[in-house]
Order: sequence, then C-alpha cells, then structure tokens
Amino acid sequence: MGLVCFSPPQLSSNPLLSLLSALCFFVLVRPFSASSVPCVNSVLVRFSFLSPCYSLARMDTDLEFMQEALAEGRDAATAGEVPVGAVLVYDGKILARSGNRTIRDNDPTAHAEIIVLREAARLLSNYRLANTALYVTIEPCSMCAGAIIQARVPRLIYGADDPKGGAIRSCFEILSNPRLNHQVEVSSGVLATEAAAVLQSFFAARR
Repeated sequence: MGLVCFSPPQLSSNPLLSLLSALCFFVLVRPFSASSVPCVNSVLVRFSFLSPCYSLARMDTDLEFMQEALAEGRDAATAGEVPVGAVLVYDGKILARSGNRTIRDNDPTAHAEIIVLREAARLLSNYRLANTALYVTIEPCSMCAGAIIQARVPRLIYGADDPKGGAIRSCFEILSNPRLNHQVEVSSGVLATEAAAVLQSFFAARR
C-alpha cells in the first residue's frame, strides 16, 4: 500500500464543501504512484491510497474540536490576550481547554497549549499524555512544541501557520526532527481561514 505526503485540502466550516474537497483530492492523486509524488514536507499528513481515513473519518471530529479551540481563542481576545485557543482531547472527549493567559497571569509561559497540557496531566495524574490529541488555532511556538514532545502527545492538529514564530514547519520543524525519540502526527490547515481571521481582527483593532 503506497503512502504519500500531501498538503490536505483547506477544510471549510461547511461540511458538504469539505467533503467534496477531500473527495476531489483523493480522485486527483490516486492515479499516481507513491514514488512519483514527492513528499512536500516531513510534517504533513501521510495519505493512504487505499484508505483516505484522514479526509473522511477524521474530518468531522477535527472540525468539531477546532471550533471549540476557536471559541477559546475568541474568549482570550475578549480578555485582551492574543487570541490563541487550545483543547486537549482524551479518548474522544475534551479533557482541558484554554486560551492564552500570559497577560492575566503575568506568566510568559502561559500559552494556551501549555495550560491545557498542565491541566490534562494533573487530571490524568500522569505527565505523559498518551491517547490524546491537541487542537490549537495557530501553529505552536518552539516552547509549546517542546512541551508537546515532553508530554508525548501523539497527535497535533492546528489551524493557521505562524510565519513569524511557528515551530512545526514555518520557522522551525521541531516535531519532525529525526533525532527526537518521540514523533508527533501533525495535521495542519484545519479551519485555518477562521483561525487567521480571529488573529488579524485582534491586531487590527489595536492599530
């Protein structure tokens, strides 16, 4: 069974459009062999020709949880924080959720990702977070990428890239570094347009 790396189609808040986009992508890439299609980026999602499970089975779930992360980001914006939101899902249910709290807590480490990792570890009484998925509206920074590795989070899903500080593929590629002893499955671009719009609106209002 051939595997090929690809940039997943832009997921829309309209489930029908998202499904059509995924199906069209599957039809277009199916005729090529895995060896004929180069891997664009080492952190992109692997796609099986025989089982397009990401596009179909995971799509609704990813959209649902990313909407929850977006809600956290909007709440953070209302509180004057940079509007990044995150939710940590364990066995299919939200275990922890938060937006950025750096200003309110006077804590430079209080990014949304760090907060939910701490809370989830406390609730599970375990600093290793197996069987979890972390949903974040914006590409994590180097600090948060390091925390994801330390917590052994198996899967990361994020919305918009951060060209100025993203540590997944924009500025650095921490999670895909082959020297690390933990590899994270990464899905990017989930509700990216919505995530970027929240961030842009926040900074536009402060100019």
